[in-house]
Amino acid sequence: MKAKNFFYFLLILFSLNGCSDDDNDYVDVDGLAPTITLNSSNIKTEPGRELIIKAKIEDKDGLRSIQLKNTDFNLNKVIDLTLDSIVYSFDLNYKYKIAKNIEGDNFPIEIIATDLGGRVFQEKIMVTMDGDFTNPVFTVAPDEALTVLIKTQTRLNVKFTVEDDKALSIVRIEIPEISYSREITTFTNSGKTLEFNEPITLPSNSATYKLSITAVDKAGLEIKKNSTITVSEMPDFAKMYLTDVTDAAQLNSDVFGIPMLVERTGAYTYKARYYSEAAGTKVRFIPQKTDFSPICFGIDPNDNKVLTDDPDISLPIVLPAKGYYEINFNVKTGTYTFASYIPTDTPIAIGSPMLLNATDPAAGSIPLRIGLVGGGIPNAGSWNTAEPLILNQNSENKYLFSVEMNLNAGTEIEFIIQTQHSWGWWPEPYWRWDRGEDPELNVANGGENPAKWQIKKSGKYIFKFDSHLKRSKFYPID
Repeated sequence: MKAKNFFYFLLILFSLNGCSDDDNDYVDVDGLAPTITLNSSNIKTEPGRELIIKAKIEDKDGLRSIQLKNTDFNLNKVIDLTLDSIVYSFDLNYKYKIAKNIEGDNFPIEIIATDLGGRVFQEKIMVTMDGDFTNPVFTVAPDEALTVLIKTQTRLNVKFTVEDDKALSIVRIEIPEISYSREITTFTNSGKTLEFNEPITLPSNSATYKLSITAVDKAGLEIKKNSTITVSEMPDFAKMYLTDVTDAAQLNSDVFGIPMLVERTGAYTYKARYYSEAAGTKVRFIPQKTDFSPICFGIDPNDNKVLTDDPDISLPIVLPAKGYYEINFNVKTGTYTFASYIPTDTPIAIGSPMLLNATDPAAGSIPLRIGLVGGGIPNAGSWNTAEPLILNQNSENKYLFSVEMNLNAGTEIEFIIQTQHSWGWWPEPYWRWDRGEDPELNVANGGENPAKWQIKKSGKYIFKFDSHLKRSKFYPID
């Protein structure tokens, strides 16, 4: 009996010694270290951006763990693969966001794979801060539709500025109808900028051409600008604009309002009403919004009683004093007149009592104020009339209002001009827009809400509104 019990004891002891622990619960197939196949040995990125580390890790004996290490990134991630079943193959797809304040250019990330037998294999991915994720941008570009007047020598001045945050590779200018093609590979500002301004001679007869400008950066990202060029005698332009700036970049850096739309009063005739903020303001007129070429109406230096359309020689009309002016002109005959005037409409009575409820005077009142109500506006509520960004009334011109704000590139902003109301009501007066996309006029107590404007450049901006002219403009001031 004792011998039989002793036999059972030995059997149990043998069974216990024969049990394997977790680390050895596998079949050694090849006894080799894991393999790591990288999707890429170099990840190009930039500070503040998320990167993805991708690789395929395999081991025939089974994987225990994968470790990712980089001290500069404060990265030490261990992925435990000792699961219910043995993992022989793992697709690594790990996301990591680089700190915005990281300093340096090259950062190796170690990928360390360990199998169930304790064998280790290591690979490195080099992370570099030379990634390019931004397309080139046109800071000055031709309008979508341009008119070139037939002359003895008909000429189109192609003018644009394109920039890239890293480096441009090639810029192509093409007009297929006249077999014009130009490629440029040399740039200024360490390869980041091209300022192009060259005349192209066109046949002196009525025709339509397609102008195409394509800019490609070193990463292969591109931007394209297409324009339709119409060659004709002087057309009866549906729209005409007043410009009080002299730099084409200022025509393109505004959010809206520069240049300013003027009134068409008849065939070839226009009337511009304008407030001159200082004596000596210089104004000219253009039918295209983004440049002074190919047509710019100003005083003819050879005959100051008429206007010329030539942007190279036209001189501005100089307004002699501060105040409102009316300018009438005919683009076909070149005749023009201008004179000062005093508005007859009543300015907004800013600061006067406004009833919170017009049908219940007992509800109280607040001082009348107007401001910007919408979305993306700093220091203001979101579409909340109780918290507008208040507009400041000019002390010398009660029709003129303005406000400054700091905005970051990429910010989307939308707003109307609205009377403040403590309860969030929407009382009159208010001003919206003549249209949602690319608005050009303010509409009192009517109109449309705007589409969102996207801010191109970080900095300080000013919004100006003229309640008499029903015109506003929004542009950077630094």
